[in-house]
Amino acid sequence: MNLLLLHGALGTRRQLGLLSDALPGVRTRTLEFSGHGERAIPEEGLSMEVFVRDIQDALDEAGWDEAHLFGYSMGGYASLLFASRFPDRVRSVVTLGTKLKWDREGLDRELRLLDPQKMKAKVPQFVQDLLTWHGPERWEQLVHATAALITGLHTHPPLTPEVLGHITTPALLCVGDRDRTAVPEHTLEAARGMAKAGTLVLPNTQHPFDAVDLNVFLPHLRAFWGMEAAG
Repeated sequence: MNLLLLHGALGTRRQLGLLSDALPGVRTRTLEFSGHGERAIPEEGLSMEVFVRDIQDALDEAGWDEAHLFGYSMGGYASLLFASRFPDRVRSVVTLGTKLKWDREGLDRELRLLDPQKMKAKVPQFVQDLLTWHGPERWEQLVHATAALITGLHTHPPLTPEVLGHITTPALLCVGDRDRTAVPEHTLEAARGMAKAGTLVLPNTQHPFDAVDLNVFLPHLRAFWGMEAAG
């Protein structure tokens, strides 16, 4: 089984290291999106089009004709969009904490969190992590580029209900019951409009990946991959 892991906004490949380690016997690769970690922000900025190319390049570099995709948050959005464009290359998609409805209220809430000056005052440890992960010269640029990215998801969403409805790849959309970013109700709504999508609501779970209890989550993943898309 080939499994490509896709991190979230402002994250790096390290974000999903524990998940990769917890899947012995699975051929896993972890993609680092453009603009994150040591990868430069493209001149065109960040967009889902850029991330779709990143996924395609990662599969080609691995020599995989097809793979299962696991995407956390932003990575889940990119995974579904890739599946809509290249269904023959995707065995299944699992998303976790992926915001699939970018309405004005949700966008404004996220933009308020993406203010480097406020971040320095309110979440200094997180800022220190960003500085370490992305470099002291670039972390603020990445924050601004991410704000522009999600604004585009609101004004010109590539994953419309119509696009989601045409995805035939088996999918499992997962969300924490206390996730204020992805919003459980929006996740359920998106899955209901898809041909082969199920949902999993994790109890007592907020948005950050490290809030997920892998002891609870992993059996659901193994069951999904085993029943829906093993091989």
